[in-house]
Amino acid sequence: MVITNPVVSRKDPTFNTITYDWAPPGLTQKLAMLYMELLPEEKRPVAGTEGAMYRRRQLMRQLPVYDQDPSQCHRPLSEDELQAMSVFMKTYKEEALGVGEVALPGEGGAHPPPTVVKGDKQKNGTGTGTGNGQATIIQPDPIYTPTTNGTDGCRKSEYHCSGCGELAPLDSPVVYAEWAGYDKQWHATCFVCSECGEALVDLVYYWREGELLCGRHYCQRTRPRCSGCDELIFCEDYKEGADGHAWHHDHYCCWRCGQSLDSPCSCPQTPSPKPVRPSTTQPQAC
Repeated sequence: MVITNPVVSRKDPTFNTITYDWAPPGLTQKLAMLYMELLPEEKRPVAGTEGAMYRRRQLMRQLPVYDQDPSQCHRPLSEDELQAMSVFMKTYKEEALGVGEVALPGEGGAHPPPTVVKGDKQKNGTGTGTGNGQATIIQPDPIYTPTTNGTDGCRKSEYHCSGCGELAPLDSPVVYAEWAGYDKQWHATCFVCSECGEALVDLVYYWREGELLCGRHYCQRTRPRCSGCDELIFCEDYKEGADGHAWHHDHYCCWRCGQSLDSPCSCPQTPSPKPVRPSTTQPQAC
């Protein structure tokens, strides 16, 4: 999203331009800017800032590409593993995966939700997507039609955040999750993963048993995750350590000498699993 504000000087007007690497799709600039101003300044995805870097880190952590693309796994998967991964992905796409919708309180569901497509593009019929993830919103302000959300036939005078329970001001945007139902809404800073407490990157959420989850924690609640390579385990034959962590059999070893963790070796006390990629779990000593 590109915001251009004229700055009137003595002679010629100049323009102050702010470019965001990401913005909620399908919004007018006015509503999008109201939403952005609710985020902590250090987490706003302004291009070239720490906020943009924070977003990229969260994309890699919350939505690991190898959780969804078998070609990104460290080794070719067997036919059984590919089948299990395919069923797993199909299930969560049909039952849990969604993108939060930004709207004013009481107006959730008034507009079609965005469509998630591959890559870093956006497709919503109201803006334009680019390969670098930037979106320029070009439509005029629409006339909003308040929805009833199945309540008393008119817009209510009070709405409460489903996260913190506090009031949601009527002139301040909130986030809706279609899977949760439009009787629930969250403050922009309360739309977080219930397990790690981190803001849900690009408003991508998974809904499970009444909770919002990021992709990482939804997936590993359903499938074990290897503590060595950080990938989900889709085979039935894997190693479970005494601490409850799961491992591919060939990753349950000292990364220096390859000795199984069940038989401690004489290597110095260093992180033991032989990492294929940096693990997000706490490593064990050899």
